[in-house]
Amino acid sequence: MKHTATMEDARHSFDEMASSLKNHFNHIDPESPENIKLANEYYKWTSLKTSLVLNENNFQIPFSALPNTIKSSSFQWLHADKQAVVSKYYQYDRETGKYIISVKKSIVPQADIDLIMRSLVLIRKTVIWIDFGYNIGKEFGGRHPAIILKNLKDSLVVIPLSSQIPKTMDYNVRIDKVYGFPEMPRWANVTRITQVSLSRALFESFGDVKPAVLKEISEKLAACGII
Repeated sequence: MKHTATMEDARHSFDEMASSLKNHFNHIDPESPENIKLANEYYKWTSLKTSLVLNENNFQIPFSALPNTIKSSSFQWLHADKQAVVSKYYQYDRETGKYIISVKKSIVPQADIDLIMRSLVLIRKTVIWIDFGYNIGKEFGGRHPAIILKNLKDSLVVIPLSSQIPKTMDYNVRIDKVYGFPEMPRWANVTRITQVSLSRALFESFGDVKPAVLKEISEKLAACGII
């Protein structure tokens, strides 16, 4: 029979967690800058993750993330009902051939923000900053740009990008250009594909990659026997 957790269980787990954290802190080597740095990052991530859990049900995509312009080709790709929503807040500019936002972003209702972002921004091939959190050993962690492979509404399937040259290309795809980001080579390790909560996304800047990059990632996954 499945055990249902009680407040007593939660209190016991909390006390064990607090004891473990205190024990960890007491074992920091004050003479080791690297040890202190790792501990500091771990505590910051633990605090942030707790905040993410507390606010997960109240998470909203910020209005500031709305794009200033929308490509005509992207607009035409939308269904008529979604085009009608976008047209409430964007006007077509003949000179640039783009749809330009024509209202204050702060007045756009949250439901319309979600529709616009999920239909035009948080889509396959978009590059977005993600906080992957604290890493243990060889795990991937920290803040990194990542390519969205699939939008699952409340979460994203992504592959993180790194600027560090890999030791082998067995699992890596080289990406020479991310549009909208500083020009520099980056690498995507296909073994690091992961699903992350949308609340881990940092809605600060966005970019994208050519469809050929996604094709190469798929080919690398097949070559490695992952799919």
